[in-house]
Amino acid sequence: MYTPRAAREPRREITPEKAAGKHAPGSTLDVRMAGGRAHELSGDALGTLVTVTGLMFGPFLALSLSFRSSARHGTWSHNGDYVLVFIAAVMAALVLGLLVGITVAIDLALFG
Repeated sequence: MYTPRAAREPRREITPEKAAGKHAPGSTLDVRMAGGRAHELSGDALGTLVTVTGLMFGPFLALSLSFRSSARHGTWSHNGDYVLVFIAAVMAALVLGLLVGITVAIDLALFG
C-alpha cells in the first residue's frame, strides 16, 4: 500500500519496478516515485547510472579538449593524447560504476 506525503492524495496499492529483492506482502519499503512508478534503491541501478553517465561524458571530454587545443594553436591537432584521455575516461567510468554499485549493495545488505 502506497501512502503519499501529501494528505490530500489517496492511498493506493503499488508494485515496485524491478525490486532489488523478494519482499513479503505487507512489508514496508523506501521507494522513490518517478513517472507514476515506484523505484527501490539498488546498487545495480546506481552503478548503471554512474557508468552510463561516465560513458557519455568521456567522449565529450576528449573531444572538447582536442577542440580547445586546436583553437589555441590555430591548427588541427593530430596529437594522440586525447585518445588516451578518452580511454582513461571510459575506464574510470566503468571502475567508478562498479565501485558505487558494490558499495551501495553492501550498504543496503548491512543496514537495510
